[in-house]
Amino acid sequence: MTRLFSVYGDSISSFEGILPQGWRVFFEGEQLELTGVKTPHDTWWGQVIDHFDGLFLANASWSGCVVEGRDFPVGASAERIEHLQADGRTPDDILVHIGINDYGWGSGYAQICAATPSAPPKLAAECPDHGKVAGMAPEGTLANFEESFRRMLATMHAQYPSARIWVSTLLPGRVKGAHRPTSPRWFRGICVDEYNKIIRAAAGDADSCYLVDMQAFGYDYDAIDGTHPTALGMKQMASMFIRGMEQADPELPRTPYDGHDLFPDEMKSAEFCTKPCVGCEYARGTGNNWWHVCEKQLAD
Repeated sequence: MTRLFSVYGDSISSFEGILPQGWRVFFEGEQLELTGVKTPHDTWWGQVIDHFDGLFLANASWSGCVVEGRDFPVGASAERIEHLQADGRTPDDILVHIGINDYGWGSGYAQICAATPSAPPKLAAECPDHGKVAGMAPEGTLANFEESFRRMLATMHAQYPSARIWVSTLLPGRVKGAHRPTSPRWFRGICVDEYNKIIRAAAGDADSCYLVDMQAFGYDYDAIDGTHPTALGMKQMASMFIRGMEQADPELPRTPYDGHDLFPDEMKSAEFCTKPCVGCEYARGTGNNWWHVCEKQLAD
């Protein structure tokens, strides 16, 4: 029987005309031309679903969202998780790739203070620190992320007890065409590896959950701005997600998939700096419009 797939993520997993009406989208309009990601089948998740001969059901991604918190539209919001179903049907499989904005902001509260369109509107309007520029990640950041991530997975399982939940670790992106890594690992003072440790542990403890450890493959993906995948980057992500699914569940049917040519040696990930980007002259942006890009890596 054909399995129904739903998708849960942030801007990387968004696509025009696919999300619920009014939700924030990155892959729309001119971004489709800039990235070469022109149809849902070009996305990482579209390629995963096609590979397993599945049927797309729903996409509950929200561009710019964090996991941390409870209020819609954060990832741990029960209201948002309800949108993984459609037309009276519930998913058999849920593909989850989320958390890079928690790392990028350093905390859910920082995003609320910035009052971005992705922050919970009511909380942003009432924030006493409204307008504050995000800096270093505050104390308690990882604990808050872990609590929210675990609650998100528990809520998914409670709402869709028969679904398999495939949870991915976070990957560094790389500026399109760069011949070395450009994505810093210690953006606001906490290494992205610490977020992945939490994701691994939460996925291992959650019911009906499978870890898709994309970071373990050791490669970056091609991205127009160091974060949002190009068409090539989507293929690279899909390849790693598929291989990760097959490793997580050896009983999955094996369909031939040749993705080795997508990963030349120059695309191997590497930690090139252990200093935070906040206050660094080489950081492209660290405030309320941040970029995960080191200009020194691009220039050298």
